Amino acid sequence: MDVIYHFDCTFPAVFTVNGVFFESLAKLKSGFGDSLYITVFPLDAIYLPYTVRLGGGEVFANSTLTVMYMLKKERYYVRLLPRFNYVYSPVRHEPLRRGTSAARRLFEALKEKDVAAARAMLTSELSASVDDKSLLEFFDGYRDLVENNNYISGIGESFFLIPDSGECATLFKVDSQNGLIDNIGEV
Repeated sequence: MDVIYHFDCTFPAVFTVNGVFFESLAKLKSGFGDSLYITVFPLDAIYLPYTVRLGGGEVFANSTLTVMYMLKKERYYVRLLPRFNYVYSPVRHEPLRRGTSAARRLFEALKEKDVAAARAMLTSELSASVDDKSLLEFFDGYRDLVENNNYISGIGESFFLIPDSGECATLFKVDSQNGLIDNIGEV
């Protein structure tokens, strides 16, 4: 049984995986029992290098610098976070992670309880069909949204909702109209 890891690194870096150099890291396939030793070499002097050990869908080393979510069975999303030199640079220089998709902006607005901003991303028909309480509760029970950057292909504009329970993510498809969300449905 193989495990597929999809990587997301928001800062410029190069990598080694089990000693092999990679200029970029997007997707890796590994045996379930195999370990991957991924060393992140940032290309910005603010950040420090570090190594992560992954295996079987788990993080075994530097888990504070790694966010991992199960997207589907044997398919994982891995976000590599920057490591800072706090002795010389105590200010966290990581930019706020703001989404570019309407679904990500809707998720962020509703997590911040900003109903007006959330309604601004919906078509007038969809906005009129949902009351404020239901809209605010839409993402309850989910801790994060991961945009489907072709992790599962052939679906169109879609995203994964990561449950608070840490279980497998749920894939949703977005129907848009003139850049506004017209419908969100589970795939």
